[in-house]
Amino acid sequence: MRVILLASLLTPVLAMAQTESQPACPTLARASFTTAVENREPINTVSQVPVDTAELLFYTEVHDGSNQTLYHHWSLNGEPFVDVTLEIGSDFWRTWSSKTLTGLGMKAGDTWGVSVTGAPGCELGHWQVTLTESGNAPAAPDTSTQATPDRAAPTPPSASPPPSQTESPTNADDAQQAAPTDSAPVDLSANFMAIEELLTLGDTRGARSAIKRARALTGNAQQLTDLDQMDKDNQAFAELNQLIRQRDIPAARQKLQALMVSVPPESPVYPALQGRHKLLDQLNEMNRDSAGLQAASAP
Repeated sequence: MRVILLASLLTPVLAMAQTESQPACPTLARASFTTAVENREPINTVSQVPVDTAELLFYTEVHDGSNQTLYHHWSLNGEPFVDVTLEIGSDFWRTWSSKTLTGLGMKAGDTWGVSVTGAPGCELGHWQVTLTESGNAPAAPDTSTQATPDRAAPTPPSASPPPSQTESPTNADDAQQAAPTDSAPVDLSANFMAIEELLTLGDTRGARSAIKRARALTGNAQQLTDLDQMDKDNQAFAELNQLIRQRDIPAARQKLQALMVSVPPESPVYPALQGRHKLLDQLNEMNRDSAGLQAASAP
């Protein structure tokens, strides 16, 4: 009888503790793709942009989410591309993430998507934008996105328009078929810059997609070989990141030393490796300091 009574008393207490441990989801007042942000406001709202657009931004305004975290999950043609973490600084907060499109080999019909989430269980919506042929101007500014803060109203996720029927390849095999038949090398410097940017951010998944798109732009045997090697180096870099996340410093350092020898300095992977070298030095120093403190506090 006492056990049953105790359990009945504890049940609401435990439920209250679980409720308090998970903050309420923030309110997503506005969300849209835009081509620029000025004075912390989007200059327009777009559902289609020309394929030669240099940069795409996703803008969000959230209410009642102070000290929580917002996530922008970018995808390309339905495949995950990069996750962006944004900290919410107050109960009225405007923030955005951006993606440089130059050098990614985009084609008309490609679609970018962003899913917005918060704490576990907070699914706030998904938006898409479609790339069109060059010269098609983006949609005119939507005045509703430029309302004053105290009059902003929540905007529910809207269904995105279907992508153009002219879709680009989404896998390595199709990309290879779409490559130019000319065996002369092509300028991939912009692609390499995009890959280097992604690797600097630690986004090996996005870098792999960028490498596939670079393959679609060339039929040159040497460039294809170099890109294949770059893909392998990228996978090895992902393994290095995993070891660092696991705080396996000795194994990570051994992996890094091997990569610093095998990866050529002109590869986009190399600067990212240099950054990880500095990170490992910092982690190693932190471990030494921690060991020193433990020794000093030992009886």
